[in-house]
Amino acid sequence: MASLHDVAKLAGVSKSTVSRVVNDEYGVKESTKVKVRKAIEECGYFVNQVAKDLKLQQTNLIGVIVPTVSSGAVSQGADGLSRVFEQAGKYVLLANSQHNNDKEVEFIRLFNQKRVEGIILYATHLDKALVKVIGQSDVPVVLVGQDGSLFDIPSVIHDDSRVGFVAGQRLVEAGAKKIGFIGVNSQDIAVDSMRYQGLLQATEFAGLGEPLFHSRGEFSIESGFEQMTELLNTYPDVDGVFCATDRIAVGAINAIKCAGKLPGKEIKILGVGDDELGSVCSPSLSTFHYSFDSAGETSAQVLLDLINGKQQHMSKMVLGFKSVARETC
Repeated sequence: MASLHDVAKLAGVSKSTVSRVVNDEYGVKESTKVKVRKAIEECGYFVNQVAKDLKLQQTNLIGVIVPTVSSGAVSQGADGLSRVFEQAGKYVLLANSQHNNDKEVEFIRLFNQKRVEGIILYATHLDKALVKVIGQSDVPVVLVGQDGSLFDIPSVIHDDSRVGFVAGQRLVEAGAKKIGFIGVNSQDIAVDSMRYQGLLQATEFAGLGEPLFHSRGEFSIESGFEQMTELLNTYPDVDGVFCATDRIAVGAINAIKCAGKLPGKEIKILGVGDDELGSVCSPSLSTFHYSFDSAGETSAQVLLDLINGKQQHMSKMVLGFKSVARETC
């Protein structure tokens, strides 16, 4: 393997001159740079990037922690943040926590050891252990999907409480009176608790009282099917269902059809996320469009500002949504 000495000998310059060219430092004539770069190519010399990063006190690495790689929301968000970081000359290291709370804490510590410049966490919960490790982090951490602003953690969130309220309004306007909610793990404050609280406010405002039910399952079509099947047995008069995600809603649609009822006619259904599955299922799913791509872009820009020492004027950024009307509501 070629060394710095080999390059210097071939180019007829000193090792320090080669080093300045490699590190893009000032004080080297353009003609000398051309000669050194030609020698580097001929020798097949590779820059020791680790040593270079240590000298410059930067790695250009960003840690991104996601709960799963199969989610449309995550993949769209990753596309958005990757574009911003690429333009800034940063590289993304992706870690999959697989919805394991302990792994999120572990990855934050690991990324600090790997000398990343910042971390983006697609959070599914917010507990004492997570808040503590974020507070101990040597590099800035930005949350996506959960509101950490009370703990002074910069956050990019969706308007989950309001989407629940608007969902309730849409179901009521469609004629539903016996309305229920199918959510997820109670630790997921944004997707489960906030969306349910918004729905609760809407049903109470409409004079219907509390929702008929608040069930909890997983982020999957199978879970939506299983929950809706059980709920139809327990609450046969349900005529409106708000599902925390589109995948859950697609499962619920299948369960309603299997029970001999008409989704969109006898039982109105709404999801969240505008997953492409919702547009191709039958009947097509009415939902709410979240700009997951923009969430990724926004979180990346917030993190870059923190890395560059720019003052943050907002502790959290709340992204809006759009109603998508199809056949189920």
